[in-house]
Amino acid sequence: MDSDHTGSTATIALFRIETGRRVVYVANLGDSRAILISGASQVERLSYDHRATDKAEIERVKRDGGIVIDDRVAGSLAVTRAFGDHALKRDGVIAKPSIKKHHLRPSDRYLVIASDGIWDALEDTQVFKLCRDELNTREIAQSIIKTAIECGSTDNCSCLVIKFNSASPF
Repeated sequence: MDSDHTGSTATIALFRIETGRRVVYVANLGDSRAILISGASQVERLSYDHRATDKAEIERVKRDGGIVIDDRVAGSLAVTRAFGDHALKRDGVIAKPSIKKHHLRPSDRYLVIASDGIWDALEDTQVFKLCRDELNTREIAQSIIKTAIECGSTDNCSCLVIKFNSASPF
């Protein structure tokens, strides 16, 4: 396989305590995504989808000397930021992540990090509805994956669910 045309997206979370407050930093490249579920009805996206359909990303690609054709960088790649994909670096694909800092609140319940196969088939609010307190995090992740496949996802589906416990630091 030609490594110049192979790449990956990533979403990571780093938890810290800063000046006595619980904080999560989320960094991402590409179209894997992280959402935070709070209280009974709040969903907040903690990542940014770097897709070749996003106006800001299209402008950045153009500024970096690239071109977007048919919603793909150089007519080839659907994401504008990724690890690898070395052949497209001169066309504006970069490996610089978006980073978001979030101060965790007592009402924050779950952090869901999943690959694009999940988000291609499910909206953030659909994933929110699958995060039920009577299930453990493994069961929630399995339910999210199963639902995405049932809704027609044909891409890889991976999911991580973190449940916040008010009795622990995180």
